Amino acid sequence: MYFELLGTLRVQRDGERVDLGGLRQQRLLAMLLLSANRVVGADRLLEAMWDGEPPVTARRQLHNAVAALRRSFGTAKHILVKDGPGYRITVDPQDVDAHRFTRMVAAASAAASAGRATAAAEHLEAALALWTGPALSGLNNPVFEIVAARFEENRLTATERLIGLRLDGGEASALVPQLGELVSRHPLREGTRKLLMLALHRCGRTADALNAYEQGRRMLRDELGVDPGASIRELYERILRDDLPKRRPEPAPGRSFLPYDTAHFTGRAEELRFLSVSRPAGTALSILAIDGMGGVGKTTLAVRLAHQLAHRFPDGHLYIDLHGHTAGQEPLDPDAALERLLLDFGLAPDRIPRDSRQRAARWRAEVAERRVLVVLDNALDARQVRPLLPGTGKAQVIITSRRRLAGLDGVTSRSLDVFPPPDAAALFTRIAGPERTAAWPDVVAEVVALCGHLPLAVAIAACRFHNRPAWSLDDLAFRLRDRGTRLAELSLEDRSVEARLEVSYERLPAGQRRLFRALGAFDGEELDAADAALLLGQPVPEAERLLEELFDAHVLRQRAAGRYHFHDLVREHARAKAEEHATLLTTFGRTTLHAVDELECSVG
Repeated sequence: MYFELLGTLRVQRDGERVDLGGLRQQRLLAMLLLSANRVVGADRLLEAMWDGEPPVTARRQLHNAVAALRRSFGTAKHILVKDGPGYRITVDPQDVDAHRFTRMVAAASAAASAGRATAAAEHLEAALALWTGPALSGLNNPVFEIVAARFEENRLTATERLIGLRLDGGEASALVPQLGELVSRHPLREGTRKLLMLALHRCGRTADALNAYEQGRRMLRDELGVDPGASIRELYERILRDDLPKRRPEPAPGRSFLPYDTAHFTGRAEELRFLSVSRPAGTALSILAIDGMGGVGKTTLAVRLAHQLAHRFPDGHLYIDLHGHTAGQEPLDPDAALERLLLDFGLAPDRIPRDSRQRAARWRAEVAERRVLVVLDNALDARQVRPLLPGTGKAQVIITSRRRLAGLDGVTSRSLDVFPPPDAAALFTRIAGPERTAAWPDVVAEVVALCGHLPLAVAIAACRFHNRPAWSLDDLAFRLRDRGTRLAELSLEDRSVEARLEVSYERLPAGQRRLFRALGAFDGEELDAADAALLLGQPVPEAERLLEELFDAHVLRQRAAGRYHFHDLVREHARAKAEEHATLLTTFGRTTLHAVDELECSVG
C-alpha cells in the first residue's frame, strides 16, 4: 500500500483508492503514519481525533476506529497493531510520501555536499513531485495544523534549494515566473526574494531586481517595523554597484518536438510520481513504458510527464508517433522512425545511412553524449521499439503502447487502468463546465460509469455535452444507456472509442481475433481457460495461451489469476464483432468462413 500525506490523505492499494471511512478514522491513520513504526499513545491519538475534549466513550470509539481501519486495509490489516499504551503502524517509509520526501531531501543534501549538483537537483525535483496539495489537507485539527506548517516550511526550503541549484547551473529567465509567484505568496520570506533578485539581475533586468528589494523593504518596515537582513542587503548593494555578472550563460536549448500539454489533464498523480522518480543508477538507460487499453490516456500521461522532465534534458526533446494502433495507418517501420528521429535531431538527409544497422548505430552515436528526452508514442511491440533506443544513460526514453512490453530489458513499466470514479467525474466536470454539472453529481456519476470511466470516452461525452447547450445531463445519460448505440454516441470528429477498439482488434493475430469474437457471444461476466476451450473447441493450454495474449494486449482484464473479463465498452465491441461474424456465416456459410479462419490462423 502507498500512503499520501502531502496533500489530501489517501491510501492506494494495487492502484485502487482505499475507502478510509469518516474523518476520525482519517485523523487516526494520519497520526499513526506521522510516527510510522513507532508507538503513538492513546491520549495523543484521542487529541488528534477530536477537536475539543474527547467524550467519555472516546477510548471505545478509538478501538472501533482501529478495527474499521484494519477492515479497510484488507489483507494488510496486520500492519496496524496494539502496542503497550497505544498503537503502531508498521510500514516501509518509502511507502509514505512524507517520509519519502524527507529521505529524498536528505539525499539531495548529501549529493550537493559531494559536489554532484545535477544529482542533488534530481533528488529535490523528485521530492517536490510527491506533493499534490497542502499537507494533511482537510483534517482540520490544531495538531495537524502544526505539523502541516512544518511540512510547508520544508517544502519551501527544498524549493529554494532547487531553484538555487538551477541558478548556479546557468538558468535564470525560466525561473523568474515561479519565483515571482513564490514571493507573492510569501512576501516576507527573504530567501525567496533574494533568489528572485538574483534571477532578474542575471536576465539583465537590474531595475526589476532593485525594485523587488525595495518592495520587500517597505513591507518589512510597514508590517513588522524592521529592516531587511544583512544577507539580502548585501545582495542589493552588490547589484547596485554592478558587482555581480548580469548574465550567466544559460544552456543552449535543443529542439523540442513535444506535443502540447492539455489543460484538462486530470488525476494520475501517483503514476506521475512513480514514473518521475524511476531512474536507474549508473550508466543504464532510463526507459519508462506506459501501457494500457486504447483510450485510457497513455499519450496524455506521457506528454505531461515529458513536459515535467524536459528541463533535465537541455539537448533536445523528440517525439514520434509509431502508429502501432492508428486507424488507417500501418505501424511505422523502424527504419523510417530512425530517419525521422535523426532529421528532427538536426542531421542532414545526405548524412543518414541507408543500411538499417548503420542507421541505428548513427542514431546511438548522435545521442551518446547528449541529454535528450525521447518519447516513442503508440508503439506496436518491443521489436518496433528496440532499434530506436539510445545506448547511454544520459538519455530518457518514454514509451507508450497498448501491449505490455515484456520483451524489453531494463524497463520501468506502469499499466494504466481506467479512472477511479472521482477522477472520471472531475474530468467530465472540467470539460463540460461546473455551471452545468455541479448541481447534478449523481447524474455525472452515472454518465461517467456508462462511459466505463475510460478517459477518452468521458472526454468525448463531456465535449459533446459542452457543445450542446440545449441538452441536459439526463439527455446525455439517456443516450448512453442504450448498449446498442453507446459506442456510436462516444464519437466526435476524428475521435471515436469504437475506432480505437477496432484498431486493437485488427492488430490481433487471427487466433486471438477468433477468441475475441467467441467471447463476445459469451453470456457470463468472466471466464477461465476451460470456458474458452469449450468456446473454441481447442485444448485448454491453447485457450489459456490466447487468453494471456489478449490480457497482455489489454483487451482482457483480470480480477484474479486465471479469471478474465472485458471492460464494459470492449464487451460491447466484442458483441458487435460476434454479431457481424454471425451475419457473415449466414451469407457465406460456415464451411467457407471456417476455411478462411483456418487460413488466417495458419499465417497469423
